[in-house]
Amino acid sequence: MPLSTIFLLAVSFILVVIAVILIARTAIFPIDTQEVEPIELPQIDGESVAQRLGLAIQLKTISSAKLEEIDPTPFRGLHNLMHTLYPMIDEKLDKEIFNEFSLLYTWKGSNPSLDPVCFMAHLDVVPADESESSGWKYPPFSGTVAEGFVWGRGAIDCKGVLIGQLEAVNNLLREGYQPLRTVYLAFGFDEETSGQHGAEPMAKALQQRGVKLSFLLDEGGAITTDEIKAVQQPVAAIGVSEKGFLTLRLHAKTASGHAAMPPKRTSIGALALALATLEANPFPQNLGVVQFMLSHLGKALPFFQRLALANTWLFGGLVRRQMASQPRMNALTRTTLAPTVINGGHTANVLPAEAEALINLRIMEGETREEAFQRVNNMVADDIISVLPYDAETLQESRSWNPSPVSDVDSAQFALLANLIMAAYPSTLVMPILLAGGTDARYFVPISRNSYRFSPFVLSAEDAATAHGINERLSIANCAKAVGFYMELMRHVSSLTAEEEAAFGAEEEWEDDEKPAEERKSKKPRASRAIEPEEELIAELRTPLATKPLKQPPAQSVAYPKEFPQGENADKKALSASAENSSEDLQLLPDDDEPLIVKPMKRDS
Repeated sequence: MPLSTIFLLAVSFILVVIAVILIARTAIFPIDTQEVEPIELPQIDGESVAQRLGLAIQLKTISSAKLEEIDPTPFRGLHNLMHTLYPMIDEKLDKEIFNEFSLLYTWKGSNPSLDPVCFMAHLDVVPADESESSGWKYPPFSGTVAEGFVWGRGAIDCKGVLIGQLEAVNNLLREGYQPLRTVYLAFGFDEETSGQHGAEPMAKALQQRGVKLSFLLDEGGAITTDEIKAVQQPVAAIGVSEKGFLTLRLHAKTASGHAAMPPKRTSIGALALALATLEANPFPQNLGVVQFMLSHLGKALPFFQRLALANTWLFGGLVRRQMASQPRMNALTRTTLAPTVINGGHTANVLPAEAEALINLRIMEGETREEAFQRVNNMVADDIISVLPYDAETLQESRSWNPSPVSDVDSAQFALLANLIMAAYPSTLVMPILLAGGTDARYFVPISRNSYRFSPFVLSAEDAATAHGINERLSIANCAKAVGFYMELMRHVSSLTAEEEAAFGAEEEWEDDEKPAEERKSKKPRASRAIEPEEELIAELRTPLATKPLKQPPAQSVAYPKEFPQGENADKKALSASAENSSEDLQLLPDDDEPLIVKPMKRDS
């Protein structure tokens, strides 16, 4: 047989083997969910709910990180409104007040031996521009009900959730419903500024009482109809984890002087170069979270997307580039860093001695704030630039936190929530997600084994974008259906028996979130999980902090496994911490004598 024929046969055999591997991995990539019989939710008068939500919106409950700066009148007004609208809740449930404005209600269950459940919302809202030129169709604090919506700041985030839960509890009390498990309602007042004065004290109080929650639901993802363009069905996004949060201050200090005789490095120039360096060298990507999320969409995901996601050993570069090109998806693949504030200089012809900028980081699951700080410090700190926590002397004292542990998607509680969503909203797919933003739920991690973040609203991309934006609104149909959904969910989770819970296997309690990532125990994947974590160069060596000139590289990277729960068909390659691998994620700055090369701006022809 000619050598050329043997070569062609060998190549053909290799191609066939690769094709078989690709197809086989693609076939087992999606997590198939069982069909659920549709149910009819309780019939609710959405118009009346919208009117009551409108009353809550009229109260400008704007919080502040400093308690003394908070206007107490709107918060007290909201307390009074809640008592007026739902007197039976105050009568039947025990109410506690924390730091003057947070409310913790306890609805005692008939079986105190069972772990309780908790439903959360927050009373505060972000500010809104009330000027005539703001672009609001109706004044942001008018609570106007018109055109099928209730309009105003907080309609979606988060007074729609608050009123929905209060309506549900009130209706169940009227029906004479008695929960098997104790039900807590935890309403903080400063979620938009930190939650440290609202949710945190409530969580600590429950922890001191020895409370362990079986289930917790806070605001979070919603049911979107057009967010994932490749999927025709609505998708319900349930938050199972939150990214960490850290704000750093870059401080540049040089000698001041006359602008006519600038030195080689100025404070503003050094600061600008540091910011450009950080933006040009983003944190490494990891596709594990995206694979985990999208695998739950099953075969609704187009074949070629499933093919690429299931075979990152071959298509990983393509997938990374596509994810990096979309800010929303990029945030699900890496720790993000964004300059948000910059200050320096006062006069046109005077060199300022100091300049500084704030950078906000959202930390990926599996990494820590210490590692994020270390990377930034190693990359830009030198004799001019210092990297400091924004609001404290140390990271531990700063307003920052690590990513929250990942809640179990194989628990009875998650199955109950997911099945109810699919039954109440037929044809909807359920997808666990990582939240880029934060919620009050993170404070309950030490006492909550199953924390989920979901708001039962059906939103278009346009509607979802109004939260924290202009013309925030919630439809009357959503007002009605959300109340019915909360009623059914409260019935189901509060009557979950110990036997039903044990059938899925009990999970270990969460460990201390302040432990370094490598010391926290990873949850063992179960058979139903389709993806295993992809190891990446995601952290720097844990060396003492040291300042380094810009021209020097950061400390050598190491690989360690991610903690996001995933299953059986992932890319298991372990990337070494070699210079060859790390060079993909880090572009080193040139020596001082060499110019920084940047792409020229496009010119008009």
